[in-house]
Amino acid sequence: MTVYAIWPSFIAIGLVMLLACLPVFDRAGFGPARGRRIDAVDGLRGFLALAVVLHHSIIYYEFMRNGAWAVPPSRFYTLAGQLGVAYFFVITGYLFWGKIVRARGSLDFASLMLGRLFRLGPVYLLVASIAMAIMFVRSGARLNVPAPQFFMELVQNLSLGIFPLVEINGAPGIGTLTAGVTWTLQYEWLFYFALPFLAIFARRDRLHLPFAVLATMLALIFALISPDRQFALYSLFGFGMVCASLEDESLVLRLHPAFASIGIAAILAVIGMNYETSYRPDVSVLIGASFYLMLSGGTLFGLLVARPSIRLGEISYCIYLMQGLALFSIFAIPPLRAFALAADAYYWIMICVVIVVLVLAALAAHVLIERPGIELGRRIQRRERESVAAAGERQPQVHRNAERPVGENLATMESAIK
Repeated sequence: MTVYAIWPSFIAIGLVMLLACLPVFDRAGFGPARGRRIDAVDGLRGFLALAVVLHHSIIYYEFMRNGAWAVPPSRFYTLAGQLGVAYFFVITGYLFWGKIVRARGSLDFASLMLGRLFRLGPVYLLVASIAMAIMFVRSGARLNVPAPQFFMELVQNLSLGIFPLVEINGAPGIGTLTAGVTWTLQYEWLFYFALPFLAIFARRDRLHLPFAVLATMLALIFALISPDRQFALYSLFGFGMVCASLEDESLVLRLHPAFASIGIAAILAVIGMNYETSYRPDVSVLIGASFYLMLSGGTLFGLLVARPSIRLGEISYCIYLMQGLALFSIFAIPPLRAFALAADAYYWIMICVVIVVLVLAALAAHVLIERPGIELGRRIQRRERESVAAAGERQPQVHRNAERPVGENLATMESAIK
């Protein structure tokens, strides 16, 4: 057995699935799975987050041995992390473009951004604050850079992922404390900021689908021309948009779940056997096709709609953001670090420990921070809508007075003066 063996990762995931069956999740307010397609998407999120955790767990092995934070020398674990990120981007494109299409381009951008701030912000601020506190202690718990520079570093690192994380107070290593996952938030925010422009093409029926297809094709063409991976990443959002438009136009097939699941598994096998990275235009096409099959009924033989999968999907954002802190917290303990590096089998035992600790910590963060933040954002949104509605109810009276004949208004004014 080596650290790069594949089968231990399935044992780790199975352990987490069993963990998600515990009554503590029931007490946390998680409802039962309903078996719908949106449940399959939610269930997918949990596995995507766990795939990224496994990816970074293998990277952490090399990091502890030689200090290098680099792509692991394993196709399976490289693709696990990259496919996790890729499908997250597809899901974002699908969900938000779908909202715009259903609203026929009537986008309340302020309300959407408010919801995103309260959805993404609280957990991000928690993770970034803990990481910066650790780095400040590592740098001697004293100010090592000019105060204005330190302030700007704080501001940038607390920008909810809109800007990349930077080293703080002259101490390197904040990226490893977060497992380097925050870079994906920059692409998410860029997509959110583009939504008002994109909404223009959803105002007319039959226009949103051609636009989504054209935008995705352009991203793929630029991905073929440019060596930069960013266009391949943009195309993933595009495939999510295409799937949302196809669903709105009732062009999603209704396949037997087993048949669709076989198709998804086959596509994943093709990617795993033929590609070293998922950040390529041809892999984006395969990912988009597999996501379409999921909307067509594929649940990976019921795995994506199982109750533990849905529960892990609920806390997937916390799992994703907190994985670096979990790895650091466990392996910063000298006896545990020494045990993990003593043998490859021991390292996998410690990976299972890390994942269990991470899932429990993510559950606590979801219940105590993420969920209250979402509810606070919704209350603010409701208050704003109620204020607008109240203003609208007062407005007609003004219009009725304004619409009265001029002579009648003058007569009213004269009688009032008298």
